[in-house]
Amino acid sequence: MLFRSDGVDAWSRERVEGSVPAYRAALVALGVPSAELERAVEDVGRALTRVLESERGRWILASYGDAACEYPLCGVVDGTIVSVRMDRSFVDDLGVRWIIDYKTSSHEGSGSEAFLDNERERYRGQLELYRRIFSGMEQRPVRAALYFPLLDGWREVEFDPAQAGKAI
Repeated sequence: MLFRSDGVDAWSRERVEGSVPAYRAALVALGVPSAELERAVEDVGRALTRVLESERGRWILASYGDAACEYPLCGVVDGTIVSVRMDRSFVDDLGVRWIIDYKTSSHEGSGSEAFLDNERERYRGQLELYRRIFSGMEQRPVRAALYFPLLDGWREVEFDPAQAGKAI
């Protein structure tokens, strides 16, 4: 992620616009087909701008203790070794471990709240897996959410209390 090295406060709309060649090159390196490249570049610019304009987006990318982007983690869950890569994780000022999963989906038209609710259910298992790995490593509260920068959408994922103490 572009904000990883110098933080969200060092970015402005002008810097996002000036970084178009960098994310165009990154998208090409990731294999985005040329027919889709310009739309992808526009989507990246729009998403970054919305993050900068969003109180929630800036909160997610603020400087925190024990923060990481593209965080690789391994653990044993239900007797199976799992390896994951989390979009963003940090410990907030209250000592809560946050796991944030970015979603670049956009939704046009009505029903955006239902769309966000459906996405929460769709990704609940993935975030539960992340929570279980962290719960086996740390003794702190763990919260998780989906963040949709193109929508400035947010859905926290509540965990089953019966699973809350079940780590590994």
